[in-house]
Amino acid sequence: MTTFRRFSLLLALVLTTSPAYGQSARKKASKKKPAAAQPVKTTKAPPAEDAGSEESIEPPIFGPPGEESATQVPPQVSPDAPAQAAQAPASKVDAPTAAAVTATGPVALFAVARTPAVEEAAMKLENELRRGLKAGGVELVDLSAVFPPPPPASLARADTLFEQGRSDYDNLDPEAAEAKFVAAAEAYTQHPAELSTVRLGQTYLFLGASRMLNGDSAGAQESFRRAVAAEPSTVPDAALFGQDVLKAFEQARTEVAARPAGTLVVESKPEGANVVLRGRELGVTPLKGVEVAAGQHPVVVSLPGYSSFAQYTEVASGQSAEVKATLEATPGLAAVRDAAAHASTEQAFERDTPPPETLAIAERLNARYVVLAAVSRGEKGRLEAELQAWDVRSSARLRGVEIALAPGATKNSPTAAADQVRAFVNGVALPRATEGNTFSTLIKRPWFWAVVGGAAAVTAGAVLIATSNDKGRPYNPVSGGIGF
Repeated sequence: MTTFRRFSLLLALVLTTSPAYGQSARKKASKKKPAAAQPVKTTKAPPAEDAGSEESIEPPIFGPPGEESATQVPPQVSPDAPAQAAQAPASKVDAPTAAAVTATGPVALFAVARTPAVEEAAMKLENELRRGLKAGGVELVDLSAVFPPPPPASLARADTLFEQGRSDYDNLDPEAAEAKFVAAAEAYTQHPAELSTVRLGQTYLFLGASRMLNGDSAGAQESFRRAVAAEPSTVPDAALFGQDVLKAFEQARTEVAARPAGTLVVESKPEGANVVLRGRELGVTPLKGVEVAAGQHPVVVSLPGYSSFAQYTEVASGQSAEVKATLEATPGLAAVRDAAAHASTEQAFERDTPPPETLAIAERLNARYVVLAAVSRGEKGRLEAELQAWDVRSSARLRGVEIALAPGATKNSPTAAADQVRAFVNGVALPRATEGNTFSTLIKRPWFWAVVGGAAAVTAGAVLIATSNDKGRPYNPVSGGIGF
Protein backbone atom coordinates (compact mmCIF):
# COMPACT_ATOMS: atom_id res chain seq x y z
CA MET A 1 0.00 0.00 0.00
CA THR A 2 1.42 3.38 -0.97
CA THR A 3 2.04 6.13 1.54
CA PHE A 4 -0.70 8.24 -0.04
CA ARG A 5 -3.33 5.51 0.36
CA ARG A 6 -2.33 4.87 3.97
CA PHE A 7 -2.64 8.56 4.69
CA SER A 8 -6.07 8.64 3.01
CA LEU A 9 -7.26 5.68 5.09
CA LEU A 10 -6.16 7.35 8.33
CA LEU A 11 -7.76 10.64 7.33
CA ALA A 12 -11.07 8.93 6.51
CA LEU A 13 -11.10 7.14 9.86
CA VAL A 14 -10.52 10.41 11.72
CA LEU A 15 -13.20 12.21 9.76
CA THR A 16 -15.86 9.54 10.23
CA THR A 17 -15.40 9.37 14.00
CA SER A 18 -15.13 13.11 14.68
CA PRO A 19 -18.13 15.19 15.87
CA ALA A 20 -17.46 17.74 13.11
CA TYR A 21 -17.87 15.09 10.43
CA GLY A 22 -21.11 13.91 12.03
CA GLN A 23 -22.48 17.42 12.07
CA SER A 24 -21.44 17.97 8.46
CA ALA A 25 -23.09 14.73 7.38
CA ARG A 26 -26.29 15.69 9.17
CA LYS A 27 -26.29 19.07 7.50
CA LYS A 28 -25.93 17.45 4.08
CA ALA A 29 -28.70 15.03 4.84
CA SER A 30 -30.98 17.84 5.96
CA LYS A 31 -30.63 19.50 2.56
CA LYS A 32 -32.09 16.49 0.82
CA LYS A 33 -35.67 16.63 -0.34
CA PRO A 34 -37.93 15.08 2.32
CA ALA A 35 -39.77 11.93 1.42
CA ALA A 36 -43.45 12.09 0.63
CA ALA A 37 -45.66 11.87 3.68
CA GLN A 38 -47.05 8.41 4.25
CA PRO A 39 -50.71 8.00 5.20
CA VAL A 40 -51.21 7.40 8.90
CA LYS A 41 -53.09 4.25 9.79
CA THR A 42 -55.76 4.96 12.38
CA THR A 43 -57.66 2.59 14.58
CA LYS A 44 -60.94 3.00 16.40
CA ALA A 45 -60.68 3.89 20.08
CA PRO A 46 -61.75 1.09 22.40
CA PRO A 47 -65.06 1.40 24.19
CA ALA A 48 -65.02 3.34 27.47
CA GLU A 49 -65.88 0.26 29.50
CA ASP A 50 -62.70 -1.49 28.33
CA ALA A 51 -60.40 1.33 29.39
CA GLY A 52 -59.92 -0.03 32.87
CA SER A 53 -59.17 -3.64 32.03
CA GLU A 54 -56.01 -5.32 33.26
CA GLU A 55 -54.61 -5.69 29.77
CA SER A 56 -55.01 -2.04 28.85
CA ILE A 57 -53.19 -0.58 31.87
CA GLU A 58 -50.18 -2.10 33.57
CA PRO A 59 -49.23 -1.08 37.11
CA PRO A 60 -46.74 1.80 36.83
CA ILE A 61 -43.34 1.49 38.45
CA PHE A 62 -41.78 4.61 39.90
CA GLY A 63 -38.24 4.36 38.68
CA PRO A 64 -36.59 1.24 37.22
CA PRO A 65 -36.69 -1.91 39.33
CA GLY A 66 -32.91 -1.89 39.83
CA GLU A 67 -31.29 -1.30 43.20
CA GLU A 68 -29.94 2.14 42.37
CA SER A 69 -33.28 3.69 41.53
CA ALA A 70 -35.03 1.98 44.43
CA THR A 71 -32.89 3.78 46.97
CA GLN A 72 -33.20 7.23 45.48
CA VAL A 73 -35.20 9.83 47.36
CA PRO A 74 -37.32 12.12 45.19
CA PRO A 75 -36.19 15.75 45.33
CA GLN A 76 -38.30 18.06 47.44
CA VAL A 77 -40.04 20.81 45.47
CA SER A 78 -40.94 23.98 47.28
CA PRO A 79 -44.65 24.87 46.99
CA ASP A 80 -43.61 28.49 46.51
CA ALA A 81 -41.71 27.71 43.34
CA PRO A 82 -44.12 26.20 40.78
CA ALA A 83 -41.95 27.29 37.88
CA GLN A 84 -39.04 25.39 39.29
CA ALA A 85 -41.19 22.32 39.72
CA ALA A 86 -42.21 22.48 36.08
CA GLN A 87 -38.57 22.26 35.05
CA ALA A 88 -37.90 19.12 37.11
CA PRO A 89 -36.92 16.05 35.09
CA ALA A 90 -39.74 13.77 34.09
CA SER A 91 -40.32 10.61 36.09
CA LYS A 92 -40.74 7.15 34.68
CA VAL A 93 -44.43 6.41 34.86
CA ASP A 94 -45.95 3.81 32.57
CA ALA A 95 -49.66 4.25 33.25
CA PRO A 96 -51.49 6.08 34.63
CA THR A 97 -49.65 9.39 34.59
CA ALA A 98 -48.09 10.81 37.73
CA ALA A 99 -50.86 13.41 37.95
CA ALA A 100 -53.41 10.62 38.36
CA VAL A 101 -51.68 9.34 41.51
CA THR A 102 -52.68 11.86 44.13
CA ALA A 103 -53.10 11.57 47.85
CA THR A 104 -56.91 11.46 48.00
CA GLY A 105 -57.19 8.64 50.51
CA PRO A 106 -55.58 7.49 53.74
CA VAL A 107 -52.59 5.19 53.90
CA ALA A 108 -52.61 1.80 55.63
CA LEU A 109 -49.14 0.84 56.84
CA PHE A 110 -47.95 -2.47 58.28
CA ALA A 111 -44.55 -4.04 58.84
CA VAL A 112 -44.45 -7.82 59.17
CA ALA A 113 -41.82 -10.43 59.93
CA ARG A 114 -40.85 -12.80 57.14
CA THR A 115 -38.49 -14.81 59.31
CA PRO A 116 -38.86 -15.88 62.95
CA ALA A 117 -37.59 -13.79 65.87
CA VAL A 118 -37.79 -10.46 64.03
CA GLU A 119 -41.27 -9.43 65.15
CA GLU A 120 -39.90 -6.79 67.49
CA ALA A 121 -37.76 -5.30 64.71
CA ALA A 122 -40.82 -5.22 62.45
CA MET A 123 -42.85 -3.25 64.97
CA LYS A 124 -39.96 -0.81 65.51
CA LEU A 125 -39.75 -0.26 61.77
CA GLU A 126 -43.50 0.27 61.54
CA ASN A 127 -43.32 2.92 64.26
CA GLU A 128 -40.43 4.70 62.54
CA LEU A 129 -42.23 4.70 59.21
CA ARG A 130 -45.40 6.01 60.84
CA ARG A 131 -43.50 8.85 62.48
CA GLY A 132 -41.80 9.71 59.20
CA LEU A 133 -45.06 9.76 57.26
CA LYS A 134 -46.87 11.79 59.91
CA ALA A 135 -44.04 14.31 59.94
CA GLY A 136 -44.45 14.60 56.16
CA GLY A 137 -48.17 15.31 56.43
CA VAL A 138 -49.34 11.94 55.08
CA GLU A 139 -52.81 10.90 56.22
CA LEU A 140 -52.68 7.50 57.92
CA VAL A 141 -55.60 5.24 58.69
CA ASP A 142 -56.88 5.94 62.20
CA LEU A 143 -56.83 2.46 63.70
CA SER A 144 -58.48 3.70 66.88
CA ALA A 145 -61.52 4.72 64.83
CA VAL A 146 -61.61 1.49 62.80
CA PHE A 147 -61.06 -0.68 65.87
CA PRO A 148 -62.51 1.32 68.76
CA PRO A 149 -61.56 0.28 72.29
CA PRO A 150 -64.07 -1.68 74.32
CA PRO A 151 -66.52 0.32 76.43
CA PRO A 152 -65.06 1.47 79.75
CA ALA A 153 -65.60 -0.65 82.80
CA SER A 154 -68.39 0.42 85.08
CA LEU A 155 -67.48 1.97 88.42
CA ALA A 156 -71.06 1.80 89.64
CA ARG A 157 -70.22 -0.75 92.34
CA ALA A 158 -67.33 1.36 93.66
CA ASP A 159 -69.52 4.48 93.68
CA THR A 160 -72.25 2.60 95.53
CA LEU A 161 -69.80 1.41 98.19
CA PHE A 162 -68.50 4.95 98.62
CA GLU A 163 -71.99 6.38 99.12
CA GLN A 164 -72.83 3.62 101.60
CA GLY A 165 -69.66 4.43 103.54
CA ARG A 166 -70.61 8.11 103.62
CA SER A 167 -74.00 7.20 105.01
CA ASP A 168 -72.46 4.99 107.72
CA TYR A 169 -69.96 7.71 108.63
CA ASP A 170 -72.73 10.33 108.95
CA ASN A 171 -74.70 7.89 111.14
CA LEU A 172 -71.69 7.56 113.45
CA ASP A 173 -71.04 3.94 112.54
CA PRO A 174 -67.26 4.13 111.92
CA GLU A 175 -66.72 0.37 111.78
CA ALA A 176 -69.27 -0.18 109.00
CA ALA A 177 -68.02 2.97 107.28
CA GLU A 178 -64.41 1.75 107.36
CA ALA A 179 -65.38 -1.57 105.76
CA LYS A 180 -67.32 0.18 103.00
CA PHE A 181 -64.49 2.62 102.23
CA VAL A 182 -61.89 -0.18 102.09
CA ALA A 183 -64.07 -2.09 99.63
CA ALA A 184 -64.69 1.08 97.59
CA ALA A 185 -60.92 1.81 97.34
CA GLU A 186 -60.25 -1.73 96.14
CA ALA A 187 -63.03 -1.48 93.54
CA TYR A 188 -61.67 1.82 92.24
CA THR A 189 -58.06 0.64 91.94
CA GLN A 190 -59.13 -2.49 90.04
CA HIS A 191 -59.97 -0.26 87.06
CA PRO A 192 -57.04 2.18 86.64
CA ALA A 193 -58.11 3.13 83.11
CA GLU A 194 -61.44 4.52 84.34
CA LEU A 195 -60.21 5.61 87.75
CA SER A 196 -61.13 9.04 89.04
CA THR A 197 -58.27 10.09 91.28
CA VAL A 198 -60.48 12.74 92.86
CA ARG A 199 -63.00 10.13 94.01
CA LEU A 200 -60.18 7.82 95.19
CA GLY A 201 -58.64 10.66 97.21
CA GLN A 202 -61.98 11.32 98.86
CA THR A 203 -62.36 7.60 99.62
CA TYR A 204 -59.01 7.49 101.46
CA LEU A 205 -59.87 10.73 103.28
CA PHE A 206 -63.11 9.30 104.67
CA LEU A 207 -61.36 6.02 105.43
CA GLY A 208 -58.80 7.88 107.55
CA ALA A 209 -61.48 9.83 109.34
CA SER A 210 -63.39 6.60 110.08
CA ARG A 211 -60.25 5.02 111.53
CA MET A 212 -59.65 8.04 113.73
CA LEU A 213 -63.15 7.59 115.16
CA ASN A 214 -62.21 3.96 115.86
CA GLY A 215 -59.03 5.07 117.66
CA ASP A 216 -56.62 3.81 114.97
CA SER A 217 -54.34 6.85 114.64
CA ALA A 218 -51.59 5.01 112.73
CA GLY A 219 -54.08 3.56 110.25
CA ALA A 220 -55.70 6.97 109.85
CA GLN A 221 -52.34 8.62 109.08
CA GLU A 222 -51.56 5.99 106.43
CA SER A 223 -54.96 6.55 104.81
CA PHE A 224 -54.39 10.32 104.74
CA ARG A 225 -51.01 9.85 103.08
CA ARG A 226 -52.67 7.64 100.45
CA ALA A 227 -55.30 10.32 99.89
CA VAL A 228 -52.62 12.96 99.21
CA ALA A 229 -50.64 10.60 96.96
CA ALA A 230 -53.75 9.59 95.01
CA GLU A 231 -54.87 13.19 94.44
CA PRO A 232 -52.69 16.04 95.74
CA SER A 233 -55.61 18.48 95.47
CA THR A 234 -57.58 16.58 98.11
CA VAL A 235 -58.69 18.94 100.93
CA PRO A 236 -60.89 17.92 103.88
CA ASP A 237 -64.08 19.97 104.29
CA ALA A 238 -64.08 21.75 107.64
CA ALA A 239 -67.88 21.48 107.74
CA LEU A 240 -67.69 17.69 107.69
CA PHE A 241 -64.53 16.91 109.71
CA GLY A 242 -63.26 17.97 113.09
CA GLN A 243 -60.01 19.76 113.89
CA ASP A 244 -58.30 16.50 114.71
CA VAL A 245 -58.88 15.22 111.17
CA LEU A 246 -57.80 18.54 109.62
CA LYS A 247 -54.58 18.62 111.66
CA ALA A 248 -53.69 14.96 110.95
CA PHE A 249 -54.36 15.42 107.26
CA GLU A 250 -52.04 18.44 106.99
CA GLN A 251 -49.33 16.47 108.76
CA ALA A 252 -49.75 13.69 106.20
CA ARG A 253 -49.51 16.23 103.35
CA THR A 254 -46.23 17.54 104.76
CA GLU A 255 -44.81 14.03 105.02
CA VAL A 256 -45.74 13.18 101.42
CA ALA A 257 -44.22 16.43 100.13
CA ALA A 258 -40.93 15.65 101.93
CA ARG A 259 -40.54 12.24 100.28
CA PRO A 260 -37.85 11.94 97.58
CA ALA A 261 -39.40 11.24 94.22
CA GLY A 262 -39.13 7.88 92.52
CA THR A 263 -38.76 6.89 88.88
CA LEU A 264 -40.96 4.94 86.53
CA VAL A 265 -39.95 2.64 83.66
CA VAL A 266 -42.66 1.64 81.21
CA GLU A 267 -42.18 -0.95 78.45
CA SER A 268 -44.68 -2.54 76.13
CA LYS A 269 -44.98 -5.17 73.45
CA PRO A 270 -45.42 -3.89 70.83
CA GLU A 271 -43.54 -0.65 71.39
CA GLY A 272 -44.83 2.78 70.55
CA ALA A 273 -47.79 2.67 72.94
CA ASN A 274 -49.06 5.82 74.63
CA VAL A 275 -48.51 6.09 78.39
CA VAL A 276 -50.86 8.06 80.63
CA LEU A 277 -50.11 8.58 84.32
CA ARG A 278 -52.86 9.99 86.50
CA GLY A 279 -54.51 11.43 83.41
CA ARG A 280 -51.28 13.05 82.16
CA GLU A 281 -49.60 11.85 78.98
CA LEU A 282 -45.95 10.90 79.54
CA GLY A 283 -45.01 9.81 76.00
CA VAL A 284 -44.69 6.52 74.15
CA THR A 285 -42.96 3.32 75.13
CA PRO A 286 -40.26 2.57 75.94
CA LEU A 287 -40.05 5.16 78.71
CA LYS A 288 -37.00 5.20 80.94
CA GLY A 289 -36.50 6.93 84.27
CA VAL A 290 -39.58 9.18 84.37
CA GLU A 291 -39.55 11.01 87.69
CA VAL A 292 -42.82 10.77 89.61
CA ALA A 293 -43.90 11.44 93.15
CA ALA A 294 -43.73 8.54 95.56
CA GLY A 295 -47.01 6.72 96.02
CA GLN A 296 -49.56 4.76 94.02
CA HIS A 297 -50.28 5.85 90.47
CA PRO A 298 -52.72 4.62 87.82
CA VAL A 299 -50.70 3.84 84.67
CA VAL A 300 -52.55 3.25 81.40
CA VAL A 301 -50.73 1.93 78.31
CA SER A 302 -52.72 2.04 75.07
CA LEU A 303 -52.16 1.52 71.35
CA PRO A 304 -54.80 1.90 68.62
CA GLY A 305 -56.23 -1.46 67.65
CA TYR A 306 -55.05 -3.11 70.87
CA SER A 307 -56.67 -3.71 74.23
CA SER A 308 -55.43 -1.21 76.78
CA PHE A 309 -53.23 -2.21 79.70
CA ALA A 310 -53.89 -0.51 83.04
CA GLN A 311 -52.15 -0.98 86.36
CA TYR A 312 -52.18 0.78 89.69
CA THR A 313 -48.46 1.03 90.38
CA GLU A 314 -46.69 1.67 93.66
CA VAL A 315 -43.65 3.93 93.29
CA ALA A 316 -41.43 3.82 96.36
CA SER A 317 -39.56 6.92 97.49
CA GLY A 318 -36.13 7.12 95.85
CA GLN A 319 -36.63 3.87 93.94
CA SER A 320 -37.63 2.80 90.45
CA ALA A 321 -40.80 0.97 89.55
CA GLU A 322 -41.31 -0.99 86.33
CA VAL A 323 -44.44 -1.47 84.28
CA LYS A 324 -44.28 -4.12 81.55
CA ALA A 325 -47.37 -4.17 79.40
CA THR A 326 -48.23 -6.87 76.87
CA LEU A 327 -50.88 -5.52 74.52
CA GLU A 328 -53.24 -7.87 72.75
CA ALA A 329 -54.50 -6.96 69.29
CA THR A 330 -58.25 -6.80 68.90
CA PRO A 331 -59.73 -9.58 66.75
CA GLY A 332 -60.30 -7.18 63.86
CA LEU A 333 -56.72 -5.89 63.82
CA ALA A 334 -55.35 -9.39 64.24
CA ALA A 335 -57.17 -10.46 61.07
CA VAL A 336 -55.82 -7.46 59.16
CA ARG A 337 -52.25 -8.16 60.31
CA ASP A 338 -52.62 -11.77 59.22
CA ALA A 339 -53.68 -10.57 55.78
CA ALA A 340 -50.69 -8.21 55.70
CA ALA A 341 -48.36 -11.14 56.40
CA HIS A 342 -49.80 -13.07 53.43
CA ALA A 343 -49.51 -10.00 51.19
CA SER A 344 -45.85 -9.48 52.15
CA THR A 345 -44.37 -12.79 51.05
CA GLU A 346 -41.72 -12.84 48.33
CA GLN A 347 -44.23 -14.33 45.89
CA ALA A 348 -46.78 -11.61 46.66
CA PHE A 349 -44.19 -8.88 46.15
CA GLU A 350 -43.45 -10.29 42.68
CA ARG A 351 -47.05 -9.99 41.50
CA ASP A 352 -47.91 -7.46 38.81
CA THR A 353 -51.33 -6.82 40.34
CA PRO A 354 -52.31 -6.17 43.96
CA PRO A 355 -52.67 -9.43 45.91
CA PRO A 356 -56.20 -10.22 47.13
CA GLU A 357 -55.07 -9.68 50.72
CA THR A 358 -53.90 -6.17 49.85
CA LEU A 359 -57.29 -5.35 48.36
CA ALA A 360 -59.00 -6.81 51.42
CA ILE A 361 -56.90 -4.62 53.73
CA ALA A 362 -57.75 -1.53 51.71
CA GLU A 363 -61.46 -2.34 51.81
CA ARG A 364 -61.50 -3.16 55.51
CA LEU A 365 -59.65 0.02 56.49
CA ASN A 366 -61.17 2.23 53.79
CA ALA A 367 -57.66 3.04 52.57
CA ARG A 368 -56.49 3.96 49.09
CA TYR A 369 -52.82 3.16 49.65
CA VAL A 370 -51.48 0.01 51.30
CA VAL A 371 -47.83 0.11 52.37
CA LEU A 372 -46.20 -3.17 53.41
CA ALA A 373 -42.69 -3.64 54.78
CA ALA A 374 -41.32 -7.18 55.12
CA VAL A 375 -38.51 -7.63 57.67
CA SER A 376 -36.08 -10.55 57.49
CA ARG A 377 -32.47 -11.52 58.14
CA GLY A 378 -30.09 -11.54 55.21
CA GLU A 379 -27.45 -14.10 54.37
CA LYS A 380 -25.03 -12.55 56.87
CA GLY A 381 -27.66 -12.41 59.60
CA ARG A 382 -28.24 -8.68 59.24
CA LEU A 383 -31.69 -7.25 59.64
CA GLU A 384 -33.13 -5.86 56.44
CA ALA A 385 -36.50 -4.96 55.02
CA GLU A 386 -38.21 -4.60 51.66
CA LEU A 387 -41.08 -2.19 51.14
CA GLN A 388 -43.86 -1.98 48.59
CA ALA A 389 -46.78 0.39 48.27
CA TRP A 390 -49.94 -0.07 46.21
CA ASP A 391 -52.46 2.46 45.04
CA VAL A 392 -55.45 0.12 44.92
CA ARG A 393 -57.50 2.60 42.91
CA SER A 394 -55.14 2.90 39.95
CA SER A 395 -52.97 -0.22 40.52
CA ALA A 396 -49.90 2.01 40.67
CA ARG A 397 -47.06 0.54 42.66
CA LEU A 398 -43.90 1.66 44.40
CA ARG A 399 -41.53 -1.26 44.67
CA GLY A 400 -37.91 -2.19 45.26
CA VAL A 401 -37.50 0.05 48.32
CA GLU A 402 -34.79 -1.51 50.45
CA ILE A 403 -34.38 -0.59 54.11
CA ALA A 404 -31.25 -1.26 56.18
CA LEU A 405 -31.98 -2.01 59.84
CA ALA A 406 -28.45 -2.75 61.04
CA PRO A 407 -27.25 -0.50 63.91
CA GLY A 408 -25.45 2.52 62.59
CA ALA A 409 -26.60 2.05 59.00
CA THR A 410 -26.89 5.37 57.19
CA LYS A 411 -27.85 4.19 53.70
CA ASN A 412 -31.41 3.11 52.91
CA SER A 413 -32.70 4.37 56.25
CA PRO A 414 -36.36 4.13 57.34
CA THR A 415 -36.54 7.91 57.02
CA ALA A 416 -35.52 7.70 53.36
CA ALA A 417 -38.11 4.97 52.79
CA ALA A 418 -40.81 7.14 54.37
CA ASP A 419 -39.81 9.97 52.03
CA GLN A 420 -40.25 7.70 49.02
CA VAL A 421 -43.68 6.59 50.21
CA ARG A 422 -44.69 10.20 50.81
CA ALA A 423 -43.56 11.13 47.30
CA PHE A 424 -45.48 8.17 45.88
CA VAL A 425 -48.80 9.03 47.49
CA ASN A 426 -48.36 12.70 46.57
CA GLY A 427 -47.81 11.86 42.90
CA VAL A 428 -44.10 12.72 42.78
CA ALA A 429 -42.20 10.15 40.71
CA LEU A 430 -38.52 9.34 40.88
CA PRO A 431 -36.44 11.44 38.45
CA ARG A 432 -35.34 9.75 35.27
CA ALA A 433 -31.64 9.90 34.43
CA THR A 434 -30.81 12.61 31.87
CA GLU A 435 -29.34 11.82 28.48
CA GLY A 436 -26.02 13.30 29.49
CA ASN A 437 -25.78 11.04 32.51
CA THR A 438 -26.76 8.03 30.40
CA PHE A 439 -24.07 8.74 27.83
CA SER A 440 -21.44 9.35 30.48
CA THR A 441 -22.30 5.95 31.91
CA LEU A 442 -22.15 4.27 28.52
CA ILE A 443 -18.73 5.60 27.63
CA LYS A 444 -17.32 3.85 30.68
CA ARG A 445 -18.41 0.44 29.39
CA PRO A 446 -15.74 -1.59 27.53
CA TRP A 447 -18.32 -3.11 25.19
CA PHE A 448 -19.38 0.36 24.14
CA TRP A 449 -15.95 1.18 22.80
CA ALA A 450 -15.68 -2.21 21.10
CA VAL A 451 -18.88 -1.54 19.18
CA VAL A 452 -17.90 2.04 18.39
CA GLY A 453 -14.47 0.96 17.20
CA GLY A 454 -15.89 -1.72 14.93
CA ALA A 455 -18.49 0.64 13.51
CA ALA A 456 -15.87 3.33 12.91
CA ALA A 457 -13.63 0.90 11.03
CA VAL A 458 -16.44 -0.30 8.79
CA THR A 459 -17.64 3.25 8.15
CA ALA A 460 -14.12 4.41 7.30
CA GLY A 461 -13.74 1.60 4.80
CA ALA A 462 -17.05 2.40 3.18
CA VAL A 463 -16.14 6.06 2.85
CA LEU A 464 -12.77 5.19 1.39
CA ILE A 465 -14.38 2.92 -1.23
CA ALA A 466 -16.82 5.60 -2.19
CA THR A 467 -14.08 8.21 -2.63
CA SER A 468 -11.36 6.01 -4.10
CA ASN A 469 -10.55 6.26 -7.82
CA ASP A 470 -9.07 2.76 -7.85
CA LYS A 471 -12.15 0.55 -7.98
CA GLY A 472 -10.50 -2.44 -9.42
CA ARG A 473 -9.25 -3.87 -6.15
CA PRO A 474 -11.56 -5.80 -3.81
CA TYR A 475 -12.68 -4.28 -0.49
CA ASN A 476 -11.07 -5.84 2.57
CA PRO A 477 -13.46 -5.67 5.57
CA VAL A 478 -10.69 -6.53 8.02
CA SER A 479 -8.29 -3.75 7.15
CA GLY A 480 -11.07 -1.35 6.19
CA GLY A 481 -9.33 -0.50 2.93
CA ILE A 482 -8.85 -1.77 -0.59
CA GLY A 483 -6.48 -4.68 -0.85
CA PHE A 484 -3.24 -4.84 1.09
